[in-house]
Amino acid sequence: MEIKSNREYCLASTDVRGINNKEMRQMHELKNRIADVLNSHLPNAKEKQYINDDDLKLMHAILSVFTKEYSSTQTSAFDDELKAIDEKVKKMLETPETPQEEFAE
Repeated sequence: MEIKSNREYCLASTDVRGINNKEMRQMHELKNRIADVLNSHLPNAKEKQYINDDDLKLMHAILSVFTKEYSSTQTSAFDDELKAIDEKVKKMLETPETPQEEFAE
């Protein structure tokens, strides 16, 4: 995997290229595991699941690789997605009698 920082006066953006199949598989499996945990915390879920230490270590490793050069704070597409998730959960809590959407996998 190649991570290239694009700079002018500060870190402007980051390009990620050459993610190999194993790296992509690890991220995909972790994303699915997180979706399972989030779905288990929805109202009316039968049993709550939690992230284990191995999942947390992998998540930390992935984020460490991607954020190695990061040093400033800005808004991001991830912030926008978190806001959308929070709004979806709020709506589900306000109307528990309607069918629940699950987090996308």
